[in-house]
Amino acid sequence: MIKRIFLALVLALVSLSFAFARADFDSLYSAGKLNLAGAEGAPAVIPGPEKAPGVIEVIKTLPLLDLMAERTVSSKELTVGATVFLASVVLDDDWEVYFQLKQKGSSANPGVWKETAFKEGVTYKFAGGEVQIIEKDGVINVTGPGAGAETSTAELFDLLYAKSTSIECGGLVTYAVIRNFTPLTGNEGTITLRMGSDGLYYYSLTPDAQVAGYPRWLSAVNGVLYGLKATDTDLVFVSKVIPPDAKPLVQMERVIKF
Repeated sequence: MIKRIFLALVLALVSLSFAFARADFDSLYSAGKLNLAGAEGAPAVIPGPEKAPGVIEVIKTLPLLDLMAERTVSSKELTVGATVFLASVVLDDDWEVYFQLKQKGSSANPGVWKETAFKEGVTYKFAGGEVQIIEKDGVINVTGPGAGAETSTAELFDLLYAKSTSIECGGLVTYAVIRNFTPLTGNEGTITLRMGSDGLYYYSLTPDAQVAGYPRWLSAVNGVLYGLKATDTDLVFVSKVIPPDAKPLVQMERVIKF
């Protein structure tokens, strides 16, 4: 009888110990403190959150005065006789392309024409004389006393793209940034010019008045919007992660073919 009681007590103690061990094992496993069969626990360093959708961040700030000064650098110098002129292109409020010519170093207003006017020829009068401008087979000739000079709309766009400040968006799109004063109305704005994979130039015009408070979005690259806004002194390029289910509107562009 005593042996039977002793064996029963031993079996009870063994069962109780196993139950406690199982309970402790289960609690450790459920808490994720054990790694079984090569399973990994939580990482030592938890990555920070990605940029929050909808938050506008500044990419680059460009002083307006610097962009205005670049207009001289990106123009084509044309020497006619003893006079040096600067030729360039500008856009009107409807994004139409105009040819612009001014005497280098002069504060006088430039001459501005649509290229179609050169088919018949025009005369530009300046302090010290006048020159004739005519276009034939895509070449714009400027002639006057002494030797003349020539250029083309294609060359002027090439200069704008090559010699203006550029901004890169998402590593895929690069814009040349060009200050613009519309002929006739004199409205200030910014031309953004890019070259497409087809080798053609695509451009848009953003008036300062339209982006004084909120950006205009130029493009969407890999889920991120890129755009610009203007202050009294600077042009500010910004980006924003596109929120889920959002349908962003980006600026339309126009292509130019020579």
